[in-house]
Amino acid sequence: MRKKLINTLIIMIFMMTAGIVYAGSMSVESDTQEFKDSDSKIYLEGNVKVKSGEASITSPRAVVELDPKNNKVNNVEFKDNAYSFGMRAGKKSEIKSQILSMSLLNKVFTAEGNSISTITEKDKPVVIVTADRQEYHKNENVMKAFGNVNILYKDIDTLSDQAIVDLTNDNNVKKIQLIGKAKLKQEKSTIKASKLTYNNLTQEAIAFGSVFSDIMTEDNKNIKVWSNYQSYNKAANVITASGNTKIVYEDYIARGPKVNVYPDKKTKKLNEAIFVGRSKIETKGRTIEADKISITMNPKDFKAEGHVKSVIPNIGTN
Repeated sequence: MRKKLINTLIIMIFMMTAGIVYAGSMSVESDTQEFKDSDSKIYLEGNVKVKSGEASITSPRAVVELDPKNNKVNNVEFKDNAYSFGMRAGKKSEIKSQILSMSLLNKVFTAEGNSISTITEKDKPVVIVTADRQEYHKNENVMKAFGNVNILYKDIDTLSDQAIVDLTNDNNVKKIQLIGKAKLKQEKSTIKASKLTYNNLTQEAIAFGSVFSDIMTEDNKNIKVWSNYQSYNKAANVITASGNTKIVYEDYIARGPKVNVYPDKKTKKLNEAIFVGRSKIETKGRTIEADKISITMNPKDFKAEGHVKSVIPNIGTN
């Protein structure tokens, strides 16, 4: 009876971690297996190996917790550097951590302690997640990570205190949410914020709270943007920032309620920033205020429109 419970449990783990539906034979191996009715637990010690088809879990030991009322499996833990491996539709899924556990009650798979999750396609890693703790919620199709979270996905490299990754039914990434000291690097640009969301379907990044962006222009110079809110649409290559907005480009320092940064029509690279609302720009000791200010990076220039006011200090008396 207990062996049947273990087999059922392992099948469910494979379905959750590798997306593989159990079919055919399965093996459960260990140096020793001990069943204790006193604490409603099953102990597997030494070289624990569970394999079914192309999916497997290995660890030095494992503990299966049973519900004392109905004798059903509540939870299982693979301990002391556990490893999970599976294949699906040409994709290889791997999880390494100090402890791998699964709750059958809420269908949550947990990797805790130096956890690393990797999805490889055609011998190339497409997703790598490292964190102190990772959780996969099968009912919601969501992965959550906590503590020193680092996500490498395609050309994106992120850091944060926490992360939430929404997945499709075939384990592709739909959306990544970064929470707490969020940082996203893509190509030669960086975004930092309190909270940052990247939508993989629309290729749009949205950032909230003390947002800072460092963006590379077409001539390999930097545009630095500070604001309360920013969004970046990769397909259109357009940045929108609002709330205490500030832009620094070489000797230009511009401030205003809202700014849009657009690409050059020919090169498709970011080249023009347009401030809307009462704004001002400082350069070479001068300050210019206007209802609209447009800045171009190549050629380096700016234009002020609407109730323009200029302040030029240190005018001589002669």
